[in-house]
Parts: sequence; C-alpha cells; structure tokens
Amino acid sequence: MDDPAELESFLEHNTYEDIKPFSPDTNTFQDLDLPSIPLPPRGIILRFTRLAVFSVYRRIFLSVILLNIWQGHRIITLPRRSKYSPLLVDISTAFSLNLLVAVLIRQDYILNLLFFLCQHVPHITPLRIRRSLAKTYEYGGLHSGAAFCSVVWFSLLSWILVWEYKAYRIADPLILITSTIILVILYTILITALPTLRQAHHNLFEHTHRLGGWTVLALSWLELYLFTRALRHQAGPSSPGAQLSRLPATYLLLLSTLHIILPWLRLRRLPIVPSRLGVGVHAIRLHHNEPVPSCRVYKLAQSPLGEWHSFACIPSPNHSGGSLLISSAGDWTRRTINNPLSTYYTRGLPTVGVLCLTHLFRSIIVVTTGSGIGPCLGTLTSLPRTRFRILWSAPEPRRTFGDEICDAVNELDERAVVVDTRVSGRRDLVRLAYSMYKTERAEAVFVVSNRRVTREVVYELECRGVPAFGPVWDS
Repeated sequence: MDDPAELESFLEHNTYEDIKPFSPDTNTFQDLDLPSIPLPPRGIILRFTRLAVFSVYRRIFLSVILLNIWQGHRIITLPRRSKYSPLLVDISTAFSLNLLVAVLIRQDYILNLLFFLCQHVPHITPLRIRRSLAKTYEYGGLHSGAAFCSVVWFSLLSWILVWEYKAYRIADPLILITSTIILVILYTILITALPTLRQAHHNLFEHTHRLGGWTVLALSWLELYLFTRALRHQAGPSSPGAQLSRLPATYLLLLSTLHIILPWLRLRRLPIVPSRLGVGVHAIRLHHNEPVPSCRVYKLAQSPLGEWHSFACIPSPNHSGGSLLISSAGDWTRRTINNPLSTYYTRGLPTVGVLCLTHLFRSIIVVTTGSGIGPCLGTLTSLPRTRFRILWSAPEPRRTFGDEICDAVNELDERAVVVDTRVSGRRDLVRLAYSMYKTERAEAVFVVSNRRVTREVVYELECRGVPAFGPVWDS
C-alpha cells in the first residue's frame, strides 16, 4: 500500500483510537488487534544483492580489503633507493596499521564518540542520509576487515623472512620460530571467528580471541626486536633503540598495546542488588548505584578472565543508578538468574547501543521480544525529539517480567501492542511491524530480539523498502 491516497483512505477507517491499553490490574496482557495492511512483494534481485550479498557490514569489509590491495600494489612496486626502507619495513608497517585499526574500532570511547556524532544529526537532514548514518552500528566490518588484512600482511612478512633466511641474508632462526607461533595463533583466531564456529562455540571464540590476541601482541614486540637486529646487520652498526625509532611499526604497535590495556585499567567490581521478576525463574533484574546515562551497555563477568556478556542498562529516573534486565538464554544467564552474585566485574566505559540511533528519526516503531524490552526502556525514556510506538512479544509478560516493567511499558506508550505468545501463539512480527510503520507514518523500525528474529524481521522489512535496524552480533 504505497499509494498515498490509498493509504490515507485506509487510515480513515482503521486507526488505533479504539484499541484499549493493557490493564495493570490483570495478570496477563491482552493481545491487541491491529489494522491489517497487506505486505507488498519483496524486491527481488537488486534488493537481495544489496541487503544479503552486499550488506553494509560486508561492504565495509570489502572496502578495507580493496584499500589494502591498492596499498599492497603500491608497496610492492615502489622504487627503493634507501637501505633503511626495505620492503620488509613497509610490510611490517601495513601489518601494524591494520592491527591498530582493528583495535581502535573496538574501543569504548571511540564508539561512543562515533555514535554521539551520528545521533545528533538534525531531523532536517534528508531521510536517505539519516538512514545511511543509522547503519553505523555495522562498524564491525571495519574490525573484521582490518584484522583479516593484518593476518594477510603478517603471512606475507613471514614468507619473505623465510626467503631471506634461505638466502642467508638473515642468520637468526629465532625470528622464524616467533613468526610461526604468531601465524598459528592468528589463523586460529581467524578460524574460530568464522560465523558458524563462533555461534556453535562462542566461549572458545571469546577465550581464543582475548588470550590469543594478548599473546600475539606480546610476541609481536619480540618479533619487532628480532626484526631490528636483522635490519641492523644489513644497514650497518646501530643500537637497537635507534633502529626501533626508525620503524613506524614501533609506534603503531605501541598504540595498539596501550589501547588493549586501557579498558582493563577500568576493571572494577560492580555491586548489584538482584530482584526477581514475575513468577518463576525466567528473568531477573540487577540493580546498581553507578551513575549512567541512557542508552548504555554494560559488560559483565563473574571473573575477569571468564565469559563476558553485554546487557543494556535501564537508568533510574534521576540517573543515580540503573538496572540490567536478564532473561534465560544460555548457561551463563541461567546461573545468574538462579544464583545471582552480590558483585560482578565490569570493565571500560558503558558503551552506546543500536537504539541510541533512534535519535536520528522523527518517528519510529520499536519491535522487541522477551527481555529485549530492557534496552528499549533504557533508551525510549530519553527521546524528546522522537515519537515512538512499541511492539512487544513475550510469553506471559506480566508473570515473567513483573508489574514494574510492564507498567513502565504502559507509561511510555499507552497504546503499546503487546503480544502474549502463551495466549495467541507466535505472531507474524513482520506483518505487525509493517502495519504499525504504515499506520503511524514512521520513518524507521528498530528491532531488538534474538539473532534469528532480528535478522528475519530486519531483512523482510528492508526488502520492502522500510528502513529497519537491529544488532548484528559481530563482536
């Protein structure tokens, strides 16, 4: 129903005015009826190619690779007149630069700054530009692309070192041993980061990524020292410090090291007060007294070297503290719900989430399921410029999440559409979201759910020309 006149006629006879808000006195929500607007057909070839094959994440990833290929061609074909700027130096610089980019794009303060700049774009900006800026949350393509290219550059560096060793221009075999160990770790990190393995063995991916990354960083310093010794033999007598100071890789590696350490300098215990929600052991709310602005995500762990999980924070009305809403979705969350600790570890700064990009739009529809209502409550309370409607699907919401959460939903949106899946079963969220989007004349739809539902709803809506956004689980 894309014709404005047809839509206007439809809305005259189909409005939300007669829909009663859910009652806080009842134990469950009533599944509200919506005006049924038929879904238009999907875009076929062009939209599938743009949204699935060449998503924003993959376009960023490919752009990084193409930029590195261009730089690689320039480095290899560059005339070399100075013995202090051999091919190995440029390759080590390219490796260190890609490693630094991969590290920086994961830093809390850089992400917060990036999202801050995007969310303060004025509404008078054309919608096409604003919806493009809202894709900022797919920044993970930059991390993955730079990390992949760093592995390729180091592989090339190692191959040339072997060739130089065979040609008797490098005499120290220790540099080859160090390179081999680094390569094995890098490829292990790369393989465990593949989407299929990562989803099936997330804990293995997390530990390999963290501990393997630290090991690579430490061995890279040893490799750099051995590298300067090899250069010194070729370039004449020089102290190790003087040789290191000539290498750009020294400063790039130093920055990477500092930024890896920086979040851990803010490792701290976060005292919490748990409160169970509703009936049963499906969800829990962890309250803390640390001041936090709206739309922030905390990383929690039971031990510093254990599993880390991210949860959106619902700030208290006076921002003197907040709470984290956790529902059962795995072993860690089930342990937290059944036996919550009095303190959890957190590190770095609380980071912004996808929903902070709702500031970019005049009117939005928020689609969420289960405990996804937590980050929604933490964000929608601070949208002075943006109108919003809520579509929440959950099993027995009041019994599962309690009166406080449900009443907060009602206060934010008196006509919130809440689907009780125990009563009506799972509803077609794509159709419901599209109906609300058209009826409310919204500019965008934001989806906060599990991986499968988020990807399905976002993709189906985008295939029909609706600006839709949701987490991509790339970190």
